[in-house]
Amino acid sequence: MIFNDRLIPLGYELSSLYSCFSPGRQIKQLELAVYKQLAFQAGILFSPVIFKSNISKNLFTKESLEPFGIISVTGFQFFMFSSGVKSDVNMLKSLGRKVWCIGSLSVLLPLLLGLGTLQMITDRETTFFGNYAAATSYCMTSFPVIVTLLTELKLLNSELGRLGLSTAQVSDVFSLFLIFFMSVLKVISKNNDSGENIFIIVGFIVFVVGIVKPALHSLGEKLRNGMPMKDIYIYLIMSLFLGSVFLSHYYEQSAIYAPYIIGLAVPSGPPLGSALVEKFEVVSGLFLPLFVATCGMRLDLVETKFTARISIPAAVAIVVITSSKFLVCFVSHSYFSKLPKSNAAAFALVMCSRGVVELAFYTFLSDQEIIKDESFVFMLFMVVVFSGLIPLFVRYLYNPTKSYAGHHMRSLMHSDSNSELQIISCIHAPGDVTAVIRLLDASCGGDSSIAVTVLHHMKLVAQSTPIFISHRKERQILCEYIYSVNVINLFNEFEQNSRGSVSVNAVTAVSPPMLMHGDIYSVAVDKLASLIIIPFHIRWWKQDGTVESEDHALRELNCRVLESAPCSVAILVDRCNNIPRKPVNQDNESSSSYDVAMIFLGGSDDREALNFAIRMAEDTRVRLSVVHLLGPNNGVSGGNEGVSIDCLDFESTHDYMAMRDVKEREYIAYREMISEDAAATASIVRSMVDEHELIIVGRRNMEDDIPQTAGLKEWCEYPELGDLGDLILSKETRSTSSLLVVQKQQQKNALN
Repeated sequence: MIFNDRLIPLGYELSSLYSCFSPGRQIKQLELAVYKQLAFQAGILFSPVIFKSNISKNLFTKESLEPFGIISVTGFQFFMFSSGVKSDVNMLKSLGRKVWCIGSLSVLLPLLLGLGTLQMITDRETTFFGNYAAATSYCMTSFPVIVTLLTELKLLNSELGRLGLSTAQVSDVFSLFLIFFMSVLKVISKNNDSGENIFIIVGFIVFVVGIVKPALHSLGEKLRNGMPMKDIYIYLIMSLFLGSVFLSHYYEQSAIYAPYIIGLAVPSGPPLGSALVEKFEVVSGLFLPLFVATCGMRLDLVETKFTARISIPAAVAIVVITSSKFLVCFVSHSYFSKLPKSNAAAFALVMCSRGVVELAFYTFLSDQEIIKDESFVFMLFMVVVFSGLIPLFVRYLYNPTKSYAGHHMRSLMHSDSNSELQIISCIHAPGDVTAVIRLLDASCGGDSSIAVTVLHHMKLVAQSTPIFISHRKERQILCEYIYSVNVINLFNEFEQNSRGSVSVNAVTAVSPPMLMHGDIYSVAVDKLASLIIIPFHIRWWKQDGTVESEDHALRELNCRVLESAPCSVAILVDRCNNIPRKPVNQDNESSSSYDVAMIFLGGSDDREALNFAIRMAEDTRVRLSVVHLLGPNNGVSGGNEGVSIDCLDFESTHDYMAMRDVKEREYIAYREMISEDAAATASIVRSMVDEHELIIVGRRNMEDDIPQTAGLKEWCEYPELGDLGDLILSKETRSTSSLLVVQKQQQKNALN
């Protein structure tokens, strides 16, 4: 299992030590994950050596360590409660039959095989309850462990991550049932009166499901509708949590899942779930490392006496159950999904992962003397080995970018001008809607229609599972997330006013900011999109044009999308709200126009931007001006002959053909201007920006320096906009025009 950043600070210490020996080298995410794995394993393996050495025997006695044990268990219980709050039980209703089959078989079939094997190879002194407890501990799958593993590997919203989370939820349900049945067997195995304990266990579950969960969901609904949050609500839920802990200890049951069940009853997400997670994660982050250390203190390889009667069945059971679990997940994934074998192997490894939840369960079995010390040693080593090797194998076997890579060119230039244009429009804030609708409205007046998929991004808060909702089928239901309702309504109204030239499909994606690019890629590949429109990370006030907000997370997302998107990408910088504009979609076309300028320097990005500008110019309401900036070695052509070019140059030849196509279109105003250096280019740009509402340029990020832009890279503040885009947005230019920066699909980067 890979822990989060606050769980094991030793991982950062190891990474810092590594960087000292490798000056100037940046540590990759995978390397940091490896360091955290080493820290987790060190907490288990080295804690017995430290706490049981001759020096510390007198210092760390049983009496002095007892408070640490209580605190560590409390930290783990807070962790389980927070994990339950982050889980959404209602998602089980939407899971398909395939997921339920894989999830159930991955637990039940290994249990039957392992239990049968133990019954055959163990002696008569070993009870059925002992074999059942051992088999259950080996075959169980913990949802919190899977979530943490996928989060640290940045696969949470990938195809593997979504299937792994769904299957883990089902497996977690069956694991809870098996542990409940084990508790019943434990009570029955005692010769005293056991009816009271069984009644308490069943009564607790009925109380949580029948009373606590409906009451908390009703409270959460009222809080979402505007009722103020009060501290008394947090105190009541905390009292329920502490009560579950007390019942677990009093009736000698596992203190692992009682807090987890209480957490499952709390509605996930804001406002109630996020408030609880924010308060409780601090406690679990502080004391959970101590719990890992105290579990490792129980491991004593020197004093443990290994016997064939116990060691051989334990080793055989681990091999049989783990192998069968791997094969069930591998074969099921290959059969149902028909995906590459490497993906199926990665999925099977994820389902076989072990972490802190299994570690706590093994410790509970050891403390209750349900399993022997030899078996406990095998269990701990299984956790250490699995937590160290599985992340490395999963990273090697599964690379989500391969499914997004552009094996086929998806760009505006390669799309049929008479076919429907597929566009993905990303929305992060309500202010993005107006700018995108205005751009799309000015682009849909030609002969070809536009299919727009509106991807509304929302940050995943106090939830474990990313959410992906398509609203095409649920048009009347809209979305339970209030922030998506206005976005969907505005785009639906735009679709109705477009008179059939635009079709809109709204999608809500709730995921961590660092993983939002995966949602964009998957939608673009699924829709065979030719263009992705993403908003700029800076927004300005309408009144005076000062900066309203600057989202650095959005900027990082935009850079990742530009780097490996499966199609062309356009960054939309909205500045049109600073001055009054007439709506483009007025019926009176003579009184409505949209002035657009395209600055052409040459190259694939500029040709892609020109292609989009020409599509806009097909609308009679759009007035397009194309300005071709020539270098000092080129003269202005007086007619349709074009500028002097080297026909042996591939790029120059395509630039010449693109300009010839523009000149043949009478509805496009074309002019050529000579720019000797960057200063002349800046002067030309300043004279244009106030005359047009939208400026379209190519990013030209991978192009070589040309005289027109030489030296601009040294002063570039926003590299994602390219040299020319950054110049237009600079303070010296004082532009009030919106900007659209287009980049053609970077196929080589995507494949890498």
